[in-house]
Amino acid sequence: MSLEDLERTGITLPRDKWGKRKLNSTVNRPLFLAAAAGAIAGGILMYWGNGGVATWVGAMLFLVSFFAAVAIALRAVAAQCRGATGNQTADASQRASRS
Repeated sequence: MSLEDLERTGITLPRDKWGKRKLNSTVNRPLFLAAAAGAIAGGILMYWGNGGVATWVGAMLFLVSFFAAVAIALRAVAAQCRGATGNQTADASQRASRS
């Protein structure tokens, strides 16, 4: 996709707003770090388990932690989009789909 395509669909900010906003994250950092720590612990358990029960416990811990981290990140992106643009993104995508 070109930059013009992204602007037309409302994915990027308008050019007059580039560089004027602070780059802050809305990710819940303690919760995200806990999920990352769980994924690391799951990886260590898989390694130490050597095919036994600890391997499967580690695999399950890793998968749960991984999906939790993805859900936390997606929720943060959704919150940032709601706070920054309101419904402008949805309106722009609806206009793009009509044309």
